Amino acid sequence: MENIERTVREELGKIVEADMMAVSADEDITKLAQLDSLSVLELMDIIEERFDIEISLGEISKIRTIADVMRLISARVKKD
Repeated sequence: MENIERTVREELGKIVEADMMAVSADEDITKLAQLDSLSVLELMDIIEERFDIEISLGEISKIRTIADVMRLISARVKKD
């Protein structure tokens, strides 16, 4: 889970051009000024490619926190 979290934080940080390591896993990342819906889609595209998983638009719409992303990835990786 630690590697998943690090990857999510690093990729999110690249998108919003900020250090995401200090952000709480339960903080609402959708309220970050630099994170719009296209940025979320970009993050999910990177996550899908990095972890070789598929994420539906319905699942993407439910993502609010880094913890949400980590849970989604963990559930998908376990299924595959």
